[in-house]
Amino acid sequence: MKRPTIYTVLFAVFTLASAQAIDKVKPQLELQEIQSLIGEWKGVGQLKRGVTRGGWIEESQWAWKFGKQESVLVYRSAKGKFVKELKVSFENDKYVARGVNSMGETIELTGTRDDSGKLVLVNAGSTLPSRISFRTVAAGKRMIVSFERKISDSLYTRLGEVGATRKGSMFGKGAQEVVCIVSGGKGTIPVTFEGKTYYVCCTGCRDYFNENAATIVAEYNANKKK
Repeated sequence: MKRPTIYTVLFAVFTLASAQAIDKVKPQLELQEIQSLIGEWKGVGQLKRGVTRGGWIEESQWAWKFGKQESVLVYRSAKGKFVKELKVSFENDKYVARGVNSMGETIELTGTRDDSGKLVLVNAGSTLPSRISFRTVAAGKRMIVSFERKISDSLYTRLGEVGATRKGSMFGKGAQEVVCIVSGGKGTIPVTFEGKTYYVCCTGCRDYFNENAATIVAEYNANKKK
């Protein structure tokens, strides 16, 4: 029986060590693929797209949390209508999100990124939401979050959707741009209330403003005095 040489043994050890190193690095590399979500966001939620009834304002934040064993991306929305917190890791070639929904129930979802880069997470349990998707648009300045409920093996129905603007994204070097009165993003669409013109960044914010103008303007004026 031929005995392995010292070179064969060293090669095997080196190969194993390299494989283990790759296994440790891969999760963080995969999380970096969705780090465009990192930041503070403010937007408008709608139960049905284009329908203002039941709309709400929602703020959220994505941030890294670094640990000795692993690093995760954390999503928090203290007053989120559907989800309060998610800690997203990468395990066994899947994104895994563990957290708490708006009812205080523990939830766990797994998923992948599709070809467009959208993160799609599915809940195998009975707690809601059954599916959540996150995607950025407008060069990373806007985030669309969709919450769904499962109604059959392959069908989902919408619980609600939040269209959010990255806080601070409206500011440019040497330029002073109009601010959306709802989200704080770049205002591009004029709206009026009691003879005064304000601006919003999207049709969702416009519809929400039209339904809640007095409250929004009062809050806006109060913040200006701070």
